[in-house]
Amino acid sequence: MMHDFMERHRDTPASTESFKAVAEKHMTKKMDLQQNGRLDWFFREWVWGTQVPRYNFKYDVQPVEGGKFKLHAEITQSEVDENFAMYVPIFADFGNGMVRLTQVGIVGNSTKTYTLVLDRQPKKVAFNAYKEILER
Repeated sequence: MMHDFMERHRDTPASTESFKAVAEKHMTKKMDLQQNGRLDWFFREWVWGTQVPRYNFKYDVQPVEGGKFKLHAEITQSEVDENFAMYVPIFADFGNGMVRLTQVGIVGNSTKTYTLVLDRQPKKVAFNAYKEILER
């Protein structure tokens, strides 16, 4: 994406709108929270907006059949308006450092639960382990 952006603006001034257009060209289906092919939600919140969400993360890991483990996570997003949307990352450490398991979309002041079956027991599960997203 950044190579495309730089190539398009090699000899012309760049703008936030031109960056947004390139980002939308390269966005994945998972990034399309509003399912309209646009990143309006992201730019409204993280470029033009000033809200910083607060998150509360709880999880539980239980053994299940076949030597696997069920991770049940609960994420609460607060101190934002009803349209504020974000993908929040969940990580686990299986003994060799943190690896990203998934990211969960959450909108407004709400709580989202997520269940995932793992092939081994994690030593630790964490939310936003590398501070990829801004939070209080």
